[in-house]
Amino acid sequence: MRPMYQYGAADVRYGQSAQLSGQCLLDLSGSSSYSVGFWLRPRAPIYDGKVLSSGSSWYVGLHGLLLTFSLPGMASRQVSALELRANEWQYVLVNFESTGSRAGNYSVYVDGTLLIEGSQSNITSSTSPFVLGMSCDAQYFNVAFWSAAKSGDELKPLWEVPAQGPTLAACYSFSDGTSTDVSGNNHTQASFSSGAQVLMLAPALRLVNGVAQPSPRDNLTVSADGGPFSVQSWFHLETPSAYQSESHTLFSCLDAVTNEGFTLGLQWDGVGYNLQCSGYVADGKRGWGHILQMPPGGWHHLAATYDGSTLTLYLDGVLDMEIPGVVQPTLTQPIWLFGAESTTQVDGGAAHDFQGHLQGAALWSRALSATEVQQYMSQDPSDAEGCVAYYAWNGIVLGNQVTGHPPVLLNTATPDIVVTPPSDSTPPPGSNLAAQQMLVADPPLPSAKWSFAEQVAFPSQTLLTKDQAENVLESLEPLVASLPESMRERIRSLARNNLYQGLARVGSSGSPPVGAFTGQVEGNQYVFYHHTRQGKVEAGRMELSVNTQCIGWIVTVVATAFSLILSAFGVGFVGARLVSPIQKAVSESTVLLNTVENVAKSSTQDAGNIIRILKAFYTAGTLGKIFGAVLTGSWWSLAINCGLLMLQVAALWATGGAYLAILIIELAANFALFVWALTQKPSNC
Repeated sequence: MRPMYQYGAADVRYGQSAQLSGQCLLDLSGSSSYSVGFWLRPRAPIYDGKVLSSGSSWYVGLHGLLLTFSLPGMASRQVSALELRANEWQYVLVNFESTGSRAGNYSVYVDGTLLIEGSQSNITSSTSPFVLGMSCDAQYFNVAFWSAAKSGDELKPLWEVPAQGPTLAACYSFSDGTSTDVSGNNHTQASFSSGAQVLMLAPALRLVNGVAQPSPRDNLTVSADGGPFSVQSWFHLETPSAYQSESHTLFSCLDAVTNEGFTLGLQWDGVGYNLQCSGYVADGKRGWGHILQMPPGGWHHLAATYDGSTLTLYLDGVLDMEIPGVVQPTLTQPIWLFGAESTTQVDGGAAHDFQGHLQGAALWSRALSATEVQQYMSQDPSDAEGCVAYYAWNGIVLGNQVTGHPPVLLNTATPDIVVTPPSDSTPPPGSNLAAQQMLVADPPLPSAKWSFAEQVAFPSQTLLTKDQAENVLESLEPLVASLPESMRERIRSLARNNLYQGLARVGSSGSPPVGAFTGQVEGNQYVFYHHTRQGKVEAGRMELSVNTQCIGWIVTVVATAFSLILSAFGVGFVGARLVSPIQKAVSESTVLLNTVENVAKSSTQDAGNIIRILKAFYTAGTLGKIFGAVLTGSWWSLAINCGLLMLQVAALWATGGAYLAILIIELAANFALFVWALTQKPSNC
């Protein structure tokens, strides 16, 4: 069976090779522009190996994990300054733009990052077919050739099969397990030699005596409230260890106190696996099974649906067992687990561990029909009615794709890739090859951009002025100076463009993009939020080592005392004496407070200047108190200070007697607030 997120890739070890077509797919004479793009997963560092070549002089290679590039006529190969990442997919794009006869500019990108660039003249032509490997150990996916140079967004990684068009000369995708050209130009198949082959890769969650527990924040009550539910998943079983139990649980929902509930999995009989289902109720255990002697090592799909009275089990999309008269108990403290069943009788709290891989696990709050079971074997159900949890486990994002909440992974539950030959990967019932092509793994996340196709403009609305932004960039110069000279300008470009992009987002009214993580302080915890298509959801909490409530109280008391002193001095018109000792703090504050610095530097200190100074300090003092109130969570203090702040704003337009009246009101209010703040000291401060 073919699992939901499986795709093919060319697997080429050292000494093996794969020739793409019987002719050269591009004009490599230098008189025509072209591009070559492919996904590469290097397995181990090698020295001076060729990844993709045409003849002896045109090649993309590796020196260790440093990318190399050579053109016919080039005196010496070009070597990147940055290494590739071993055992991870990266997109390599060779871009050649002809500037005349036998001359042009070349650039080599990895995940959209420019690593190698230059120009070359007197290029000698290569007419040899393109060859994968021969002196490297790597896997390839979507090897594409274009008869034109790329620019702009076309330089970014493309995980899917490229769209057919007039410039797409050929594409050997390997995603369906074959070696055919899928560009529409019908070039001959790739020929593999010395053991190179196409393998099927399936990203999944690896469980070796491990457990995946849905987040408690999802509050999953399906199969725990006695009503209808469904559960399903793809699984890949390994031969069990002699030290393991014969029972291997795929799904379980048991009560933490009464141990009542439901489990579904398989049992090893020494030859193969048999289906095993158990129901635990108040008066004992009910068990059902089916002798299958299913051999280990293959992909299968298991689903269970319960309509309130009948439990129906499907194996590989086909009805396997129908159990009428089932009464599912109501659980008060349900624990859902994938890969084991919860128990207090063994260390770790889990028993009957599963050993293998899981993919595409889903939970439903309703019973599925036989047609729906087959439909969601090859279709993402996260937006379907009644789906309350879905874990694709096809990439680095492991969370519930309905809510965004990550599962709890216990022991050795880690992302992994299962490798099988194409012959062991037939499509599931009710699906077709075209649908399978759309459900490949999540594309790898590109590495940080070291350069941009176009320079990012400074945003029109931002929290910083352009001069302030330039000062930030200038502070990075000591770091830049320590880098190789060839990389300095790219680092400056990276810093400038990323800063401008960040300022544009912060200064705008748009919300964070889908997939982003943000956080904020709540009490003595820092709460992380994951922004999904359904909105912002909590993703995790971290205990803070500092006591923000205590810090907030100190800020409130100090800020209130500071405003109280200023009020008293303001009534007596002697505030100018305060300017000198705190002038440095004023100069580093807001634009409003910078007014105070300018007044302090003037030769005269008349009443008007003193009023301007006190207005600025009152605003700063009350803003500090508001900050303290937010930290302590005191909404009463926050409301009072906001009222005082409005008085101070009114004072900005008041003069003479009106201003003096406001000063007297604030003196009394600040004194009362100061006395109250002293009584609110936290117990642990």
